[in-house]
Amino acid sequence: MLQIGDFAGITGLSVKALRHYGEKALLVPEVVDERSGYRWYAEGQVRAGATIRAMRAAGVPLPEIAEALGASSSGADGALGALEAHRVSVLEERAREDLAHEAAVSELRALRVPVDVALRQQPEQHYVGRALHAPGDDLDGLTDDDANAVFGELFERLAGAGIPVSGEFWTTLGSGENGGAALVGCWEVPESLGDEWTFPGDQAGTLPPRTELVATWRPENGEALPEGATHPAIIALFDALDARGIELRLGRMEVRQTVRGQDPDGFSVEVSVRVEER
Repeated sequence: MLQIGDFAGITGLSVKALRHYGEKALLVPEVVDERSGYRWYAEGQVRAGATIRAMRAAGVPLPEIAEALGASSSGADGALGALEAHRVSVLEERAREDLAHEAAVSELRALRVPVDVALRQQPEQHYVGRALHAPGDDLDGLTDDDANAVFGELFERLAGAGIPVSGEFWTTLGSGENGGAALVGCWEVPESLGDEWTFPGDQAGTLPPRTELVATWRPENGEALPEGATHPAIIALFDALDARGIELRLGRMEVRQTVRGQDPDGFSVEVSVRVEER
């Protein structure tokens, strides 16, 4: 039998660790004196102690070590298998962290690039739109293919009804199902459609003449944007609102995003919001 201090010296485990492993039933002493609390370990427990020390040094969690030690009579095969599984998990997590780091660096670099922000007067604009609801009200779950399919179908319906598109396509946030959010894609049309627009799920409306604060981002001025990043034009717009002391009215945010131009090297992204000048 080995006292806890001797057992600690042989296995490389600290006395504190041994007490903890005993409480977790991972490595229970062979004998514990009820009066003094002294602990003794059997000679046959040295192998388990050394195995636990090696696996903990490699970062294997205690539940996985316990499972590995119970996988075979000696614990060796189970320990090696658990160690390899942990290594695979660590490498996968490291790869995810590397990708997240690269995306964060790209996003922060993009935010350093100046974005043009200015006021402009907009005339009355008639439009038709369609809401795209995200699964679970999580807009990050929407893909470009989802949006292109839904909003492309709206364009085809307009064409089929003989309604010309007179301006740029834009997107905005709207109210979704069960109080959630929805992405609304809108096409500008030359006149108000009113009740004549009868396609289910679509909406028709008119934006009144207004003053807008507009942030314009061009790809030649910025870094590549990772998927899921908040667009620099959106951040620049809200920075400008804050700098100008403009507060948006609750329920009337009306932030619109418009892509102007189709050339991959010559397009621009505009993010605008209706404001009230004082």
